Amino acid sequence: MHWSAEPEHIDEVITRVQSMIAAKATLEIAKGMVAQPTGATIGEAARLLSAYASGHQVRLTETARALVNRDLLPAVVVDPQPQR
Repeated sequence: MHWSAEPEHIDEVITRVQSMIAAKATLEIAKGMVAQPTGATIGEAARLLSAYASGHQVRLTETARALVNRDLLPAVVVDPQPQR
């Protein structure tokens, strides 16, 4: 996410903060979705999510959102198939 240095209105600041909180919450839920079935720690789950996102050239937030929306299965993140 890219923002200008100085927000013009307080509403813009509020929107930005709400967006960041929502993204952080989504990431935390996704980490739990990866950790729970595998017995991984939250730190290990974070590394798995990051590795999956990097390997598939997508943003971490997009990967987390796909997990939470059930568009991506935790098992795929844990044991990804190689890209061809």
